[in-house]
Amino acid sequence: MRPMSAGAMIAAVVCAAGCSAQDAGSTCPSEGCELTEARTLAYTEPASVLREMSVIAPTLDGSWPVVILAHGTSQHRSAVSDWATGIAAEGALTYNVAWPSGGGAAEASAQNLACAVSVAVDDAEAHGGDTSRVVFVGHSLGAAIGAAAALGGGGHLDECAVPEGDDALPDAFVGYEGPYDHATVDYTNDRAPLDPPGDAAADPYAQIGGNPDLVLRLLHGDAEDFSWFDVPLSVSEDFAAALREAGYDAEVVVVEGGEHIEIWEDTPPQRAVVAQVGELLADL
Repeated sequence: MRPMSAGAMIAAVVCAAGCSAQDAGSTCPSEGCELTEARTLAYTEPASVLREMSVIAPTLDGSWPVVILAHGTSQHRSAVSDWATGIAAEGALTYNVAWPSGGGAAEASAQNLACAVSVAVDDAEAHGGDTSRVVFVGHSLGAAIGAAAALGGGGHLDECAVPEGDDALPDAFVGYEGPYDHATVDYTNDRAPLDPPGDAAADPYAQIGGNPDLVLRLLHGDAEDFSWFDVPLSVSEDFAAALREAGYDAEVVVVEGGEHIEIWEDTPPQRAVVAQVGELLADL
């Protein structure tokens, strides 16, 4: 497969949704690729509307890289649908995951996201995807528990649609305003210490050391946060510092004008996430 050209690499970093991008075998036009009609893929057996993914990709033939997205607390996958379509239009096979996100720092939450990654990779292999380049993207709690799952936490979900032993891990991770300390901090009580703490499987800090080649980019908005779920910038900075100390390639990226909830199309968070995924895919 041909590597990305220098020009396409720069475009992936600076452009918003709809700019040209290139995977190793295909190129989207400057206005972005046309996308396939979304299909729904369950990742557990029996199937459940609480555990399914919406899958879209460019209509152009090509071995597109794989991107899995997870929404935040008590939301629906529609919350990050503009992220998914923006990333797909740049040139990626995207899996937008619905998952039971109200359980907090529970092992089952991490297992659900770990299962979704494995099923997405398995499905991408069957549909010509480039599974050598897999990126996990999460918003809010989807970033926190997603980070734990991407680092190897969660283990195998009994109901997962792929058999145990076929579990997969991503190559890169992008999180936007993740509460990475959520297993030890009570966000419903002014971030007081959480007693008892959450499950280690859903604790990103407890999973540091797993998946040692994972590349992590922690995005955080600098705008005043009007949501009830206030995540200070220091949360991303502290997690990145712990990751770097353990030898990971981890960076914090401040998103100018980024808020926690306003993340739809053409907002600073949406543009930043799409650009960051493009940058990582260019380097994988």
